[in-house]
Amino acid sequence: MQYSSNAFEVKCQRQSGSYPAQLFNINPFFGDSSSFDFVACSGDKLEDIDAQVKKLAQKKFDLITLTISGNDFGFGNIAGACVYQTRSANITNPQKVCDSALATGEAHVANRSIWDSFIQKLSLIKSTSLNEGGRIFVTGYAKFFANTVDGDACNSISFFPIPQLAALNMTVSTRRRANALVGAVNRGIQRSTEKGAPNVQFIDFDKLYAGRRFCEAKNSNDPIGANNPNVFFNDLTTILPAVGAANSTKQTPGLKVDITNVLQQKSVFHPKTGAHRILAAEMNYNILLHSTIPVIPHV
Repeated sequence: MQYSSNAFEVKCQRQSGSYPAQLFNINPFFGDSSSFDFVACSGDKLEDIDAQVKKLAQKKFDLITLTISGNDFGFGNIAGACVYQTRSANITNPQKVCDSALATGEAHVANRSIWDSFIQKLSLIKSTSLNEGGRIFVTGYAKFFANTVDGDACNSISFFPIPQLAALNMTVSTRRRANALVGAVNRGIQRSTEKGAPNVQFIDFDKLYAGRRFCEAKNSNDPIGANNPNVFFNDLTTILPAVGAANSTKQTPGLKVDITNVLQQKSVFHPKTGAHRILAAEMNYNILLHSTIPVIPHV
């Protein structure tokens, strides 16, 4: 998995191993590289879609893939507040910080204006960038944690890799709430995409992660699975193909990576390369399955 040397692409985490890039490589009908435009940007929200569409320079496409809104519902903030929060003299109740981040995400899911914006952005993409007879595939998100069991291995550990600095354990109650939020977001995305039918389709990625999430019971000896290929999410200590093991002078003590590295930090809770490969295969299957779109007569 490689990054472009372009600083903007590094910022946006556009990687050669991401599912859009792998999808382009495995589908024999996509043509040469000039027909592939990669404008996704890690950290973008719905309000940033206009700028992404503008980068396409009014080109039209037969196929568009879209993964968006996780940041509108605070997924990154939840990871920082609930999963990797560190001790601070200014924070007397770390769990309250986590609960607040989750509550904000839940409130945003209930906010009709965000879903109206989602539908509006889909309409913008369709009218500006989609060829007649083309299709937009909109993906959901995968729940981060396996089904919880009271007192399981994750309940008594922190994901932050320096125990002396870790503020919170990854408790059952926090994981249940985080998973419920992802499920609610997915249902909202699916409802929104249905309004764009027949040429907008929801792709359920969550089912592909069954048995391959954080805190699986079968991985009780290594419940985080940072470098376990059968755990599909990156952790802060995952050795990334694009970064590799850190130089010994830059390694965080006791670790093989530099957790202050920006790419290391931005990759947490994103899919590993192998997961992207499976996501690309699922997307390709759906493309082939729905390659013929019925003609809608103009009234």
